[in-house]
Amino acid sequence: MKFIRIKLWLILLYLSVGITQASAFETVNSDDVFTQKDINKSIKGVIDVLENHYLFPEKSKLIVNKLKYKLALNEFNQIDDLGAFINELGVLIRNVSGDSYLDVIQTNPRVIIGHLPILSTKNHQDDFGFEKIEILSGNIGYLKLNYFYQNVGAELKADQAFGYLSGTDAMIIDLRDVEGDSISLAQYMMGFFVKPNTTLSNVLYNRQENTEILKSSKKLGFAHFKQDYPVYILTSAFVFGTGEFFSYTLKSLKKAVIVGERTMGVALISKKHKVNEFISINMPIAFPTHPVTNTNWEQEGVVPDVYVEANLSFDTAYKLAKEHLGLF
Repeated sequence: MKFIRIKLWLILLYLSVGITQASAFETVNSDDVFTQKDINKSIKGVIDVLENHYLFPEKSKLIVNKLKYKLALNEFNQIDDLGAFINELGVLIRNVSGDSYLDVIQTNPRVIIGHLPILSTKNHQDDFGFEKIEILSGNIGYLKLNYFYQNVGAELKADQAFGYLSGTDAMIIDLRDVEGDSISLAQYMMGFFVKPNTTLSNVLYNRQENTEILKSSKKLGFAHFKQDYPVYILTSAFVFGTGEFFSYTLKSLKKAVIVGERTMGVALISKKHKVNEFISINMPIAFPTHPVTNTNWEQEGVVPDVYVEANLSFDTAYKLAKEHLGLF
């Protein structure tokens, strides 16, 4: 059971900001009073959001019925603190639903703990997360990607990377440290390795009433990438979301060998919904399934074809690639 769920892996984009320092325990609007009227307003807002946006209608009914029952019995009346309310409400909806993705958060946090830097994407802006692109001995390409950016510049960088590696006989794609939430970049990159118009995933959304079919591009490619070109993807236990989508899809299409550790198992697509000025709620709004497996990597993670500790995965994949090519 994973104790941390990394949320918003497909929906949210990360803003490019410089590194700033927040003052320790910076308090905002500390004189605001959280009243019983605010509690009732917040619970009714949560009910509305769950009934209209939550991915699982049956679980939504369970939560809504429980909230209405507790409201009718005035069981929230003893709470006069926003933090306590958020904690109790979050525990309640997770316990009733069994959904660890559900999370109630403060819309405008009152306290920022610590001298915590706002992470900057400045170091990634020039290379868009493509940390290293090189041709190894034996004519084997190596690409290390640290971030899936939702940016056309990232797609152009992918074009450059694969163009540079287009003459290689095999490729190692290193995702051991990858972050980021761009399904479109993953979809774009996979287009280099699969035939045009291949179905990559079926994404169920709108309370499971609609499906979006994600397919590979008709325009991308180098012909030999799409044939029996060997691809080795390096994974770690910290890969989640989009990195898992990329790895799982190419593995399921038998276009890549996964070398390393089992990934985190975060497949549900979540989004933050603002309830009111007091609280917001993170919750699943969609999930992908692969047309071959008819499932995804939720909880199980992407299972490697070759199990090896992450710090040994490069050497293992490099050896496998050379053996495949008959290089000894």
